[in-house]
Amino acid sequence: MKSWSRTEASAGISDVFDAALSSGPQKVERHDGEPVAIFAESDWNRLVTAYQAVSDLVLNAPIEEGDLPERRPAKGTTREMF
Repeated sequence: MKSWSRTEASAGISDVFDAALSSGPQKVERHDGEPVAIFAESDWNRLVTAYQAVSDLVLNAPIEEGDLPERRPAKGTTREMF
């Protein structure tokens, strides 16, 4: 996903729209808050149809092993502590 500053996106909004249609979602970074994603309506409709609830997305999303962050072992307690 390409990132655009708010200034870049404002100056070239047609380029942002074209990129969203041809290359997928585009991220617009804001100075004062959370970034926003701009993507084609066809992509939105596909996602809404495929995942009608957040639980559907979580349980059925096509996540590959390499998509997941590296995990650290949990800090657990041992039986000797009690």
